Amino acid sequence: MKELQLEKTLELEAMGIETSLLNSKLIFTRDEVIKILACANSTLNNFEKRGWIKSSRFKNKKFYSRACILKCINIQSPLKAKTNSD
Repeated sequence: MKELQLEKTLELEAMGIETSLLNSKLIFTRDEVIKILACANSTLNNFEKRGWIKSSRFKNKKFYSRACILKCINIQSPLKAKTNSD
């Protein structure tokens, strides 16, 4: 199981995803998500318009869950779990 997690982490890092920040907590600010995804503010806006990622608002700030970020990553580039037969 740990090998599978390590493989996925390495795949994400190869895609430019900031995995250390992604694994550090459950809720992220907009600036943190931009850093995690290594994208521009306008790109994140486009992801929201397409429904790839959803934010929640609190005190006029947007927040994103780790699950939503991972869903967005998976929509862009699906990570396939390898089985023993691969």
